[in-house]
Amino acid sequence: MGLSITITTVFAYLIVLAYFVVERALRKGERALSFQPERRDQGSSYLLLGVGLLTLFLLVLAPMGNFFGIGYMHHSFGAWLGVLMMLIGLVLRYEAAHTLGEFYTRTLQVFEGHQIVEQGLYRVIRHPGYLGLSVMEIGAGLAVNNWILLVVISFTGLISRLYRIRVEERMLESRFGEHYRIYVQKTWRLLPFFY
Repeated sequence: MGLSITITTVFAYLIVLAYFVVERALRKGERALSFQPERRDQGSSYLLLGVGLLTLFLLVLAPMGNFFGIGYMHHSFGAWLGVLMMLIGLVLRYEAAHTLGEFYTRTLQVFEGHQIVEQGLYRVIRHPGYLGLSVMEIGAGLAVNNWILLVVISFTGLISRLYRIRVEERMLESRFGEHYRIYVQKTWRLLPFFY
């Protein structure tokens, strides 16, 4: 088995650290940094927070699991592919958040002056930031060489984001009405040509 903490695991941890730096840097103002959800959030922010904490916990435990052979998969190509996927996911997340600008908030909010963003990735995908997170999670499971982690964080991440997307789209449709429905008809929810 070799060392339980591989170079790709170290890269995965560094990319996760970069994710938190980027997340903080892109959120501007008190509203964007607030953890206080509105009623329309329907618990989706707390769900995402819980799943994120679970993901971090499992990422930290992955080398120990690998050491004992629990979920360990020794595929250096797959691990490096995971690192690449994490970088691609981070870039997608950054680009999505940067494009949203002042509308990039921790919780679901609609406020005065809010508008539908249709520039950049949002011309094609309605939720490119969530796509970026999903790509990062799959990459993380591969990068740390643990199939159990890969399955658990991919599944919990996807389920929590599908719930968040449903709540978010309902909120945006109630706020923007026909304008949002037209935008929905021109775009894909998460993956072009698929969903």
